Amino acid sequence: MVCGVYICSVCLKQISTTSKIKIQDIQVIERPSPDVDHENLQISSVHYPNPETFTRAECVHNPVRYFAILSMQRSGSGWFETLLNSHVNVSSNGEIFSVLERRINISSITETLDKVYNLDWFTSASKNECSAAVGFKWMLNQVTEVEV
Repeated sequence: MVCGVYICSVCLKQISTTSKIKIQDIQVIERPSPDVDHENLQISSVHYPNPETFTRAECVHNPVRYFAILSMQRSGSGWFETLLNSHVNVSSNGEIFSVLERRINISSITETLDKVYNLDWFTSASKNECSAAVGFKWMLNQVTEVEV
């Protein structure tokens, strides 16, 4: 209820009968060097996975970008994930760390991440062969439990 009132008050503040035009003075502080090779700047964010469970066929030369949705419960992350999965070349695999065995230690976490990012993780959202982006959702309360 508080959120609804807050959104309503923001909308009411935006409605105005008089228009105020403010002209901003924009100054360029520093221009990027023309010698910068923009293709090399993105090399680290593009990957070419080689899955063990299938072949990527004609899409083997298409890069795949990785993403992770870090979220809390009741924050709209499910809606956002559904929006991502509505794209034909994006696979968001859901809360892969909701199962304790997948997040019990760093070895199990890296093994799970390797499967997801190598396109070897199968869920209902998997669109493997020509995926342009693949990721998952990790709730912030799903931390590893340390045994003492």
